[in-house]
Amino acid sequence: MKIFKKEKYIETKYKPIHIKRLNEEKIPYTVKERSLFSETFKMAYLCYAIIFDVVVVLGIIWAYLNIGKIL
Repeated sequence: MKIFKKEKYIETKYKPIHIKRLNEEKIPYTVKERSLFSETFKMAYLCYAIIFDVVVVLGIIWAYLNIGKIL
């Protein structure tokens, strides 16, 4: 199935000479831009979400184990 087909990509910082060489060799390419701020924000949010979820799960476990003491 084509859904599971893997493709290989090369990602690098480029200079205008690299684009010129790709055009000369007629190699298809796409240019993508990434912001350092947005990538850092995504990683920070992911870490925050994981830590928060762990705290919530530990809180639920703690409450379950102490339910007998409250009643």
